[in-house]
Amino acid sequence: MRFSFAIFVGLFWASAAFAEGWTVTDLGSVDERPECMRLAEATIEAYRAAYGGDGFTGRSEWTIGGYDLREEVVDALIICPIEAGLVAPFLIVYNSDSDNEARDTVADRLAEIWDQQVAGGPATTTPVGNK
Repeated sequence: MRFSFAIFVGLFWASAAFAEGWTVTDLGSVDERPECMRLAEATIEAYRAAYGGDGFTGRSEWTIGGYDLREEVVDALIICPIEAGLVAPFLIVYNSDSDNEARDTVADRLAEIWDQQVAGGPATTTPVGNK
């Protein structure tokens, strides 16, 4: 796990030089990785249902990526690493343009949807466009 996380951090910092902006959000903790992955996928799906986005969802053993959440310039990654026996999910939202406010809005919406999923209810969002 440490090796994989070290690679991620290295790639993160290497690509950050080219990035316009990043937002990182701690999503709390979850008991098991399968539950984290289920919540992550449901969060991305609920976001797309409410706000659109023609991109795709990528999956690995411990990450869910929502690509092209706002046109082709905002992507999100929910990561489900295991720390001290619990899954400690966090959200990274990246934008490649200069619209940092839009990136923060996407991050806030995803975090809100995540919280609704964790609470056991359906995501209730009020679409305000695809920005």
